[in-house]
Amino acid sequence: MDKVTPLPAFTFFLFAAIAVYGLLGSPTPDNPGMVEAATGILLAASLVSAGLGKALRLTLGRTLFLKSLQILFLCGLILPTLSGVYFGNDPALIVRDLAAFFFLALPLFLSERFDGQERAQKLLCGFLIFAGFAFAARTLAPVFKIWRAPEELLYLSNSPLTLFAAVWLAGALWANLMALTRPSLVRAAGAAFALAVILAAMLLDVQRATIGAVFVTLFGLALIDFVLRPKQAALPLLLLALGMALIFPLVWDTLQAMAAKTAEVGMNARMAEARAVVDALSADPVTFFTGYGWGAVYASPAVAGLEVNYTHSFLTTLLLKGGMILFIAGFGMTLAALREIFFIFQRDRARAVALFWPVVIPVFLYASHKSLDFGLTLLMLGVWSSASRAWTSEESSDKTEASTVNPK
Repeated sequence: MDKVTPLPAFTFFLFAAIAVYGLLGSPTPDNPGMVEAATGILLAASLVSAGLGKALRLTLGRTLFLKSLQILFLCGLILPTLSGVYFGNDPALIVRDLAAFFFLALPLFLSERFDGQERAQKLLCGFLIFAGFAFAARTLAPVFKIWRAPEELLYLSNSPLTLFAAVWLAGALWANLMALTRPSLVRAAGAAFALAVILAAMLLDVQRATIGAVFVTLFGLALIDFVLRPKQAALPLLLLALGMALIFPLVWDTLQAMAAKTAEVGMNARMAEARAVVDALSADPVTFFTGYGWGAVYASPAVAGLEVNYTHSFLTTLLLKGGMILFIAGFGMTLAALREIFFIFQRDRARAVALFWPVVIPVFLYASHKSLDFGLTLLMLGVWSSASRAWTSEESSDKTEASTVNPK
């Protein structure tokens, strides 16, 4: 019997923080309280036990994603903080913006501590899926009179972790259908049920981008396997089509609801929002490059001209707070993240798409980039990126050994 590798100490605090967050917390609470304090303390304990000293040290072993994130983090600590103080922004908003920005640093502090810890990597993925599913269940609970929602909006159904869980389950559903054994079909049924719960939560607010991402993923994976292995994929594809046919009325209602929302609100003024940020910065050439700092507010056309301290895009938020300098750093980090996802896709398509949508949607469409969820998603990206590169190195080593032993 193989000896079970003990988990590093920092993972206990990290997993506890994720569990508390998923069961009791919310991505963007209007009035942070004891739950947020407990989550923060557990995260801080995890960071301290992991060792803070190594995080900001430039090392050659880091991936391009971690290096670009490191640059973004250092720029964000200095430039928007100074600008925010200079412009006299609301201290409470400065602290709130900085807290959201610190979540982005989780991969810097923790991802390399997962190297070689396969069990810890699997548990991290499992806890993220659990938190995403818990958000969905909590969204549905008031509908079924199981739980009374608090007064403030929770924004649970459009959380990046909810999307991560949904896309992961979609990939697991298809993978188990492809295996086509009795145990795998049972697992496929379980994945389908859990996925249905999450989609139902997304439907309450007709989350077009996230719902679309789930179905594009499911059918995209099916199409890839059908092209590469048509005989093996034919029966699983038929089973998937039969399942969709059984719930066709619900699917049709979903499409109609999404079309109605698109006709009513369009694309939620995302381009107008970006233009508003550029116009606000263009008043001063210096400000255009340095931004208005953490805590800055502007009149957003996406929320009827109200003054808010965020945009619905990670990149335009960086532009508002840190000008073109922080925008360029954030854009570089985004490209590096997509590059790592591409590398992961070559090894594991399901993992790659589970990361792709929770990264891309907050970067371009949803304001969920200011939540802990986004930092945890980037942490999973850093962990899987290192694991993918380790697998590639092992395969290259095995091929080299094989060619040495059996030269052609």
